Amino acid sequence: MRAVTLESFDNSPELHEVPTPQIAPNEVLVRVHASSINAFDVAVGAGMLQGMMEYEFPVTIGRDLAGVVEQVGSEVSRYQVGDEVFGFLGTPVLHQGTWADYVASPEDMFVAPKPASLGFLEAGALPTAGVAALMSIDALDPSDGERVLVVGATGGVGSYAVQLAAKRGAKVIATARSEDEDYLRDLGAAETIDYTEGDVVSVIRERYPEGIEGLADFANYPGGFAPFAELCAPGGRVASTLGAADAEGLAATEVRATNIMGTPDPALLNRLAELADSGELRVPVQRTFSLKEAPEGLDVFQREHVLGKFAISVATA
Repeated sequence: MRAVTLESFDNSPELHEVPTPQIAPNEVLVRVHASSINAFDVAVGAGMLQGMMEYEFPVTIGRDLAGVVEQVGSEVSRYQVGDEVFGFLGTPVLHQGTWADYVASPEDMFVAPKPASLGFLEAGALPTAGVAALMSIDALDPSDGERVLVVGATGGVGSYAVQLAAKRGAKVIATARSEDEDYLRDLGAAETIDYTEGDVVSVIRERYPEGIEGLADFANYPGGFAPFAELCAPGGRVASTLGAADAEGLAATEVRATNIMGTPDPALLNRLAELADSGELRVPVQRTFSLKEAPEGLDVFQREHVLGKFAISVATA
């Protein structure tokens, strides 16, 4: 089968032919139709996770998937051949990935039934970023009218988080370039602050001297996380996908801090599917690459300003 793999730390990811995975009795073999590009994929492809995760070469890039069950193991009861699924891989060893024609997955992990309202391309761009956003907004648990600052609002996770927070009634304040304001307001942001034109923290402190109730941290900014966290009023909540939330340090200010580690839990994937099917969550695919073009997509993802999601169409040439 075709797969975009990293052969060693001295190479860059390229399209290769590799063996099709053999499934265990409790696994399903999924014919991958689509995936997406996440920051995690960039880190894997650049060898940045050496020392943190084990690389078992060749390492296939890709985490997200949407596709069709092509084969089931003898112990599988939840799925049958022909079922449409989506999800993402989350294993401690880097080897199997989703930028490939086929992926093997345990039936009770990593995958769930695909949202009926979404095509494969959109479904493949939802899992990793969608789960991280859903867990973040769950941690903030905003009430109607509460102010939630989303730092890094235009990326994949941020784009989903803006929608989820707004649907819960929060007043979403999003950091963004001025040219991206219409994009974010369409997703539900009530206000945007251009981080290229001044100090976002100072602007928010001036506009909301009483503080804000929630902070969702999805991007590294000069000055770091602490100045943003200090904007929270007593009883506020902060959530970070970057591991920046200092629970001990913020406890004295009565601010609850949560670091988000997105896990491929089928229950979370089912919730995402329900939100998509109900129309509460849109998948903002902005650009699509074929599997052959996926290494180019990694480069573009690193060099250019990313708005929404970059999709990978695996089923095409």
